[in-house]
Amino acid sequence: MLKLLKIVAGLGYLDRWPGDGSDLMVLLQGIYHLRQGALWAGIHHLEHVAFWHPAAVELLTELVSRDLLMNTAAELYHNSFRLEGKLLFALGSILGPAGLEVQQYFATAGRFITRVVGLRYGERLQEVDKLQGGMPVFLALEPGNKHDPHAVAVLSPWGAQLGYLRSGLAAILTARYAAGEVFSARVVTVLDAGHDANERLYIEVWREEARVKAIFVIAPV
Repeated sequence: MLKLLKIVAGLGYLDRWPGDGSDLMVLLQGIYHLRQGALWAGIHHLEHVAFWHPAAVELLTELVSRDLLMNTAAELYHNSFRLEGKLLFALGSILGPAGLEVQQYFATAGRFITRVVGLRYGERLQEVDKLQGGMPVFLALEPGNKHDPHAVAVLSPWGAQLGYLRSGLAAILTARYAAGEVFSARVVTVLDAGHDANERLYIEVWREEARVKAIFVIAPV
């Protein structure tokens, strides 16, 4: 966060930010989490920005890549009941015509970040606590799953069950597997126990052919 504050000061935002600056700190917390790949931690902060004035939109555009903003917009669009929210409109204003692709994002993206759900069961959280950023994880299709034949489990490098991809994304990815695509995944970030269990583990999933064509890089902050 200190590094982000220095960047913001250097760009002159502290001098021209309207109001008491409280929105600026909320926005920076959101940006910090997005840049770490913790999309939902970032989304929750950004949803509390009271007013998306031009300086706020400009700062978000300045510090977060368009590809990561597209990924964030897709996570929000496909996982929120509040599609009329200010944040989605703010992201739409940044993305412009490209924002129309959000609806089909996960069906076409060569690489994306998402969260792993179902971490509360058994000893999964203990397994999650052993993970570090960059570690490979394995995606396992479960066509015999009685609750969801499209389920995609996420396994640790040592084969322990961590959780699942959310059901909507799993159905999309299962269809892409059936069409001949192959995917790999790695840990992007693991948040501490102060966060909701289903928003602690974030992974990057990529199509094997896209391995050398990284769409975005998670910036160290």
